[in-house]
Amino acid sequence: MSEVILYQTEMIEIGVFTVSPDEPSFMQQGYVDSPIIVFPKNSIWIQHEGSSPFVADATLVNFYNQGQSYQRFAINQSGDFCHWFRIEESLLSEVVAKDQQHFSRENMTCPVMVFLTHLKVLNHIAVMTQVNSLWIENQVLNMFDTLLAQPYKQDRQFSKKQNRHKHLIERVKESLHEDLSVNLSLQQLAKRHNTSPYHLSRVFKTINGEGINQYRKQQRLRHMLLELQIQHNELVDLAFDYGFSSHSHMSASFKQLFGMTPSECLQTLSNQ
Repeated sequence: MSEVILYQTEMIEIGVFTVSPDEPSFMQQGYVDSPIIVFPKNSIWIQHEGSSPFVADATLVNFYNQGQSYQRFAINQSGDFCHWFRIEESLLSEVVAKDQQHFSRENMTCPVMVFLTHLKVLNHIAVMTQVNSLWIENQVLNMFDTLLAQPYKQDRQFSKKQNRHKHLIERVKESLHEDLSVNLSLQQLAKRHNTSPYHLSRVFKTINGEGINQYRKQQRLRHMLLELQIQHNELVDLAFDYGFSSHSHMSASFKQLFGMTPSECLQTLSNQ
């Protein structure tokens, strides 16, 4: 298990956390000292104390209040790898207009622009010899403001039937994340989870806000971008590694999601 603070000022703190499923600490209960938002890079199960488990993946941002206890469970051998962001307590209270429990949600969909912004901040910290503190602090505060301005419906208002549907959808996500390169069909997913293709398709879109194929494509593209930043692999190889039928199919999907080509996106992330 490793936790490293990557950048710190009086206003903000940015860190990275990793732990392998092979380590005994992976299954131990976690505890959060200060309110943070977390950007998962690998997909794992997270269960906050007193809540239902959910699949934490690259399309989500997770929220942890001070004193939050939680547990993690593996989906594959990638383990837990995430970056976390914290802002000073009085600033956070101002952003959310609260004095105590700052976050009323456990997670939310991470907008594409916030996802790209947090990668740009991390890249700036990693490669710049002279870090621009003012720029970083502004970017982090804007991320918090954007995320916490989103409307939220409390899960406890859901019926038992809706909660069963949510549990089904999380299990389907787990199946997809076992290997994102595998092109499982709707029929195969439905059979694996003892339901009908029609029911699964309808429920997934109702609960998750997008269809199964769109969800899987988002996962593939975000993971591919993360891998491109770290390893600079050939795009053609990555396209096939992540289950796309061709390089052109991947490029078109990437531009549709991020508004630019992979090469343009990498260039944007390296500029400040």
